[in-house]
Order: sequence, then structure tokens, then C-alpha cells
Amino acid sequence: MEEKNIEQCLRSIMNQDYDHGDYEIIVSDAESTDRTREIAQRYTSNIVTSAKRGIAHGRNVGTYEAKGEVLLFVDADVTLAPDFLTQCARIFFSPDVAAATGIAHPMDGRVLSRLVYQGTYFLVRFFSLFGIYLFPGICVAYRRSAFLAVQGFREEFGITEDLDLSRRISKIGDCRVIPAARACVSTRRLDKHLWSTVFFHIYSDVRYLLTGTAPRFYPKIEEVHSWRDLWKHGHQNSNF
Repeated sequence: MEEKNIEQCLRSIMNQDYDHGDYEIIVSDAESTDRTREIAQRYTSNIVTSAKRGIAHGRNVGTYEAKGEVLLFVDADVTLAPDFLTQCARIFFSPDVAAATGIAHPMDGRVLSRLVYQGTYFLVRFFSLFGIYLFPGICVAYRRSAFLAVQGFREEFGITEDLDLSRRISKIGDCRVIPAARACVSTRRLDKHLWSTVFFHIYSDVRYLLTGTAPRFYPKIEEVHSWRDLWKHGHQNSNF
């Protein structure tokens, strides 16, 4: 359900200063009922559709179609700077690099919502100084061989699947933060239910770091009508 965001995202990928023949665009869609696929077809014919819900599953399914050496995952509400791929390519030139993340800056929203995203990437950079890699899935890249070696995203995770993958993959290769790889991200989820969303993420992250487990379900924005809905849906056990 990304018809309001997907075109801006795909346009930013098409407008990269990187040779268009050296990268491909794959859109993973969980049987959306809006115009997401129709809009995506303007930019790529490689659209993978799956009835199974879950961001981890959607990302994994997309990789089955990928042919490149490096897998870049970009959320639908993200816009990449024109040199994003160029900055990533420079890092992955080293064969020891297994993962890298750019920095996503908030493109809109209230002051508090923007501060949350800025604080998130401050922590990403801070923890990386101590060899602790917790990369958000907003705009993150993995070397294909390393991704396959750790069997990709854990699909039983409805949330924190991105932090889990970066931690696992850091055991087999170098991980880098690329400040020069800039992106913009919408704060739409935080603007709707700021404190409930922030606390749910903190709870999920701490739970993962302490127990290695995570909630199995993370609701879509349109499924959250009050702060209670996030917590209620977040503790469901359904994978669909």
C-alpha cells in the first residue's frame, strides 16, 4: 500500500549517477490492493509478488531475483541522493566488506519525529565505533555472498529483522557506516502515533538484544488507528 511514496523512491533510484547498466531494480510487493504495482511498472518489469506478509519475507523474496554482487534494500518511503550507489560501490570495492548502511535524514514531519530519526542514526554510528552493528533496513546494503551465507533475514521476526541480520553478518565480514551515502525518509509512522511507536521499537530492540527474540508481527500504518493497536497487533503470532 505504497502508491503515495513508491514513485518518488523509484525515480530517485533511476536518477542515480551510476551506470544504469550496472544495477537492476526489483520491487517486492505483498499483493497490494492500491496502485503500487501499476506505478512500479513504469520503472521496472521486475516486480515480485507474494501473498505472505512480513518485511523480512518480502526482502528475501526480492533477493531470489537479484543478479548483482551487492544487494541494496530501500524502503518505499525513502529517496536516495543521486550519488548513493556511487558511494556504496566505493565501500564494496573492498572484498572484506559484507554490509554497509547509508544515513537516512527525515524529509518531513514534526520536530520530535525528526529528532527520533536523527537520534537513531547517531546511535548507529556510535555503536559501530565499538564494533556493534545495528543497521536499520531503511537504506542498507549487503554483499550477496555474505547475505546467503547467513540465510538472509529471519522471517519469524516481524520487527528488528534488520538489526538481527547486521549483527549476524558482522561475524563473517566488515560492516561500514557511509556518512556520504545520503537518503531522505518519511516520518509518517511516527507522526501518526509517535510515543507508542517509539516505545514499541525500544521494547522490541531491547527484547531482541536480551533474548534474541522479537514480535512476529508488525502492523501496516493503515492498521494502526490508536496507540493500542500497535501493541495489540505487534503481539499477534500470525505470519500472514
